[in-house]
Amino acid sequence: MQKLSLFFSSLLLMGLWACNNEGDGDITTPPMEDNGANPSISTEVVLSGFNHPWGMAFVDEDTWLVTERNGDLLLVENGSSQQLSHGLNVRYGGQGGLLDIRVGPDFGQSGFIYLTYSKRGNNNTSTLALVRFKLAGTEVQAVEELFEALPYHSSSLHYGSRIAFDENGHVFVSLGDRFHYGAASSLSDANQSYPQELDKHWGKVIRLNLDGSIPADNPFVNQSQALPEIYSYGHRNPQGIAFDKSTQQLFVNEHGARGGDEINLISAGNNYGWPVITYGRDYNGQNIGEGTSKAGMEQPLLFYDPSVAPSSHLIYTGTVYPEWTGHHFMSTLANERLFRLTWDGSNLTQQETLYRNSLGRIRHIAQSPAGFIYLLIDDDQGAIIKLATE
Repeated sequence: MQKLSLFFSSLLLMGLWACNNEGDGDITTPPMEDNGANPSISTEVVLSGFNHPWGMAFVDEDTWLVTERNGDLLLVENGSSQQLSHGLNVRYGGQGGLLDIRVGPDFGQSGFIYLTYSKRGNNNTSTLALVRFKLAGTEVQAVEELFEALPYHSSSLHYGSRIAFDENGHVFVSLGDRFHYGAASSLSDANQSYPQELDKHWGKVIRLNLDGSIPADNPFVNQSQALPEIYSYGHRNPQGIAFDKSTQQLFVNEHGARGGDEINLISAGNNYGWPVITYGRDYNGQNIGEGTSKAGMEQPLLFYDPSVAPSSHLIYTGTVYPEWTGHHFMSTLANERLFRLTWDGSNLTQQETLYRNSLGRIRHIAQSPAGFIYLLIDDDQGAIIKLATE
């Protein structure tokens, strides 16, 4: 199990955990040093007027695709955007819509682009689907559904969802728990909730081959009562996912309830606890599940209380900002922050807040092919923002 990497002493950390467990106090940030907001890093608004943008992919340095929660797919070129017809049956509303979008790792050869969205079902239900398609000029072609989550549900909340690729021909997708309970604290048995049930996709990270087939070495592929796509489970609403090519490690950040947002290091077959264990509390102030730890369930690398509402995760691999190469970035919606974190191979050891309450709700962080960092601002007049290099 991973340990929390902190600069505070073990004794002080135990005291903070005890306060959190009893609901008597808050950890104001991850209990580690934070150098505070860095006003010297300027930004540039590249384009605005988006309707709650959610995901962003780079066809090339100057051609981008942006998803909007209302179901629109936009092609951005030469400082302007145009809507593309995609033919997907999107249930938008709540937290549903067009969600994440990523250019495939073999894009230069295959031309495939991957996208997740909330797919409309019967009787006011929906699910999360993964599709891939090709782009020919301004025409979306060869749309192919690779995956849909089961079961369909009437909730419009907690779809997840982000996409990541490893270097071995796999695509990962994070899925939320669909907020299928009235209140997590009222569950009669948290062990029998969607994230803990292996015959349901919700509250999971799944792994597929790039063509949507099931990898033969997925952890539950030979377990008769489990869905073979599942890679890890016990997640609440993971909206950030990143694969570190230098270390071959997969990271996920996810929303907790009232407090308890987490960053997790994902391993095949592991259980990350929700809603049996959590450092958060329910919105009614009540405790959730069985506490903060349990045998067979993983601890987060970090947890945040009060919540920061993590919305995406990036591991920077470029050289435009050379001092940041290999560092982790997490965007947030609460207090509109962008965190930079350092990873020493086993722990997150340092955090810097780059922006706070200055740009808007940061929905997504993305790296361009040339290595520039862009942010998507989630608003009814949302924007694409570029980080300066000075």
